[in-house]
Amino acid sequence: MDSAYKDIARTAREAGVVGAGGAGFPTHVKLAATGIDTVVANGAECEPLLANDQAVMTHRTPELLEGLDLAARAVGATRKVIAIKAKRGGIIAHLQSRAGTQTAEIFKLADYYPAGDEQEIVREVTGRRVPEGGIPPDVGVLVQNVETLVNLARSVRGQPVTRRVLTVAGEVRHPGVVDVPLGMSAREVIAACGGATCDDPVLYAGGPMMGEIRDSLDTPVIKTTSGFFVLPADNFLRQKRSIPLRHILRQAQSACTNCMQCTEVCPRYLLGHKIRPHKIMNAVTLGLSYQSDVIMESFLCMFCGMCEYACPMWLSPRRVYQEVRAGLISRGIRFQRTEKETQDHPMRRFRRTAPDRLVRRYELSGYARKTPDPAILELQASTVRLPTRQGTGSPAVPVVHEGDRVTAGQVIGDIPEGKLGARLHASITGKVTYAGPDEIRIG
Repeated sequence: MDSAYKDIARTAREAGVVGAGGAGFPTHVKLAATGIDTVVANGAECEPLLANDQAVMTHRTPELLEGLDLAARAVGATRKVIAIKAKRGGIIAHLQSRAGTQTAEIFKLADYYPAGDEQEIVREVTGRRVPEGGIPPDVGVLVQNVETLVNLARSVRGQPVTRRVLTVAGEVRHPGVVDVPLGMSAREVIAACGGATCDDPVLYAGGPMMGEIRDSLDTPVIKTTSGFFVLPADNFLRQKRSIPLRHILRQAQSACTNCMQCTEVCPRYLLGHKIRPHKIMNAVTLGLSYQSDVIMESFLCMFCGMCEYACPMWLSPRRVYQEVRAGLISRGIRFQRTEKETQDHPMRRFRRTAPDRLVRRYELSGYARKTPDPAILELQASTVRLPTRQGTGSPAVPVVHEGDRVTAGQVIGDIPEGKLGARLHASITGKVTYAGPDEIRIG
């Protein structure tokens, strides 16, 4: 890393910047990587029905380009790339017309899911293969979501992460893209978009493929919230994702036919990794030990949901992988990486799945026709509830107490000593009404 730009990583740490497109990995840790020659701004937004990254690329272009340049300088990269789907012709033309893109390439991705997965991005943009259990920096590439880069640009101007851009869609009167304070409840966000248009609405946080059902509309926005979908109780996706794991395991024992369709469409399998979703279904049925090779493959799963989509019996290898991996981690078992050479499956490019097919499969076509307005609507909140865990790593430790007055942007939670994590800042000005290990409330 160029010593002149070490402050960029330090500034990202102080501002609480985390990955906005995935698990919320602390950005300052990524910017400490060495041996990086390529930085990619990930604007693929491959999840069906999401539009927030498109809005960010359109309306916050100068900050995106500045953040991309800062990230490249921080790690010493010489190549800067903006990866975006080729079908986004209008956004591509917009980016190309802006000063600053002369030094950054526009890489046009095919329209498939999950084109935005960072290992897919690395393979397409550079031709390199991330090893099993590896990450893009292992092959000299840093991948950052476009909103993460906007937050990085703001951090060098002293602006910490206190807001989030997300998509609001589904059974909502006015679907759209909004910019909201962290900690604002889904209930308030939905109300600002005209309210729900169905009785007994169910909240789905994230995209249709990798998101999760939330128990309450009072769920707060956090740094990794990419979208809120409002679904009716009888929606097909909601029903499938609500099936208890115990029932899924019973289904696997009686309904799995070993047809291998789940494996044949698995993105990691198609990249040459040794992951076979159909075998994990056999494993839980036969009760194989936690040390078996098949069980250890759970560490290679990216939880994209393609196995669920492909299964003719609607089984969920993804849910099984999640449970198995959690069990392994609780026992202190970790994946032992190998540096073996991988090869793409010869049918990889022919087994890609268009997002439109996913939308139809999960009976979401009606919502796809309600395209969110590309403009970003800024919302405000009078009260917020800020979970101390906003991404990968340990929860932030509160540095404020009940009754304290805080201003927007003030540090209210710090990274535990010697731990991986991210700082937390007040998203509004007000009085701390609760400060505990799980969350901080301001009103």
